[in-house]
Amino acid sequence: MQLTRSLQVVAEPDVLVVGAGCAGIAAALAAARTGASTMLVERAGFAGGYITGVQGASFDGFVDLRSGLPVVGGIVFELVPLAARTSAPGDYARTRFRFNAEIGQMRGVQDLAYIRFDIERLKLVADRLFRQAGVRVLYHTVVADALCRGTHVDGVVLANKAGLSVVKPRAIVDASGDADVVAFAGGAYEMSDAAMQPMSLHFRIGNVQLTPETRDQCAAVLQRAHAEGKLHQYGGPWMANFDADDYYFNATRIAGNGTRPEDLTRAETQGREDAWLMFEAFKAEVPAFRDSYLVNTGPVAGVRETRRIRGTKTLTAGDIEDRRAQPDVVSLGGWWLDRHPKGGSGYHPHLMVRPYDIAYGTLVPQGLANVWVAGRCHSAESAALASSRVTITCMGMGQAAGTAAAMAVARKEGAHELAVRDLQARLLADGAIILERAEEVRKVGDALGAVSVASASQ
Repeated sequence: MQLTRSLQVVAEPDVLVVGAGCAGIAAALAAARTGASTMLVERAGFAGGYITGVQGASFDGFVDLRSGLPVVGGIVFELVPLAARTSAPGDYARTRFRFNAEIGQMRGVQDLAYIRFDIERLKLVADRLFRQAGVRVLYHTVVADALCRGTHVDGVVLANKAGLSVVKPRAIVDASGDADVVAFAGGAYEMSDAAMQPMSLHFRIGNVQLTPETRDQCAAVLQRAHAEGKLHQYGGPWMANFDADDYYFNATRIAGNGTRPEDLTRAETQGREDAWLMFEAFKAEVPAFRDSYLVNTGPVAGVRETRRIRGTKTLTAGDIEDRRAQPDVVSLGGWWLDRHPKGGSGYHPHLMVRPYDIAYGTLVPQGLANVWVAGRCHSAESAALASSRVTITCMGMGQAAGTAAAMAVARKEGAHELAVRDLQARLLADGAIILERAEEVRKVGDALGAVSVASASQ
């Protein structure tokens, strides 16, 4: 069947950012503040992606796992006092933070500053920052196609309650997580069902009276349910609190491809079944849950991996493990090599990393002149994406991509022509932790040797 129709052009911004998750928030703000007229489209009715849509308060990738010092700055530091709860009084660059809010992984680091997002506050703060920066936002909107002239994407087809329309941007930051624009434009990408990490639907339980034994008791309950055939597959469980007795759980695990609507639907329907099964088992068997109640399941399943673009550079596991410096570094990664197994249950190894360089070339798709990506769809091996896919790492990439897109528009240049040294200088001026600043942070972690704020056991 062939559909032919004329579509209305509804906007012609300098920069179009697709996706208002962690990467997209930073990309849109950075582009607008660098002087570009900026439009942002997002499928949900709010910004925040993993944090607000999946429901997770974590600042994954924010710090060097060995020292607790931040490895991503800039816009992230701006969000801390506005949209997070933290015990840090200020001067975040010199504060040692706990690397995670997960109760089992925080053992032994109680003396460090805590930090976690307030998911409702982040929605509000993002809206306010977009207005202040002059970003035009369209929620409830997805990309349906891309219109190309050679290597240049001339138009992006949007779909929403108004039907189909076209935006004609001069530059595009694809922060969709799934490289939707790149795929529709015919750009090259990698995607392997065999290697793809499973999806998870988070859920939230209130009035939990936590004890030191609670996490281990929950793990034992799920292990029994799995052995008895009641629960097919699960992860962890990992649990972290929003407030004193309000905890969210990362525990469901569903294999599938998040770019297939059938798989995504199954992840959410099966995730809700598994979440209820887990909650009822906890309530029946774990004393901390005796008077608890299920607050909600996440609005959407969390997708860890789908399309990864082919960039002019590719982040490899070897780059991370061998500590390879990247001359075109634009952000740092700092999270574990944290690969959720497709066919296993329970806990899995988390391999420590030294903060590593993320190159500009991983944000630039091959064969497309005016497109950048940011977030988990950047150019990375599947093994390396096990680290670089997380929230704050994505924000760092987003700030770099949004800044680059705005600078390229102002200079009438393409993504492959932009002088990276100029981009790095602008990022440093805006608070990024790269180059010399990154080395200063790494030296602190190096000096600690085997001592770290993190434990790699679970």
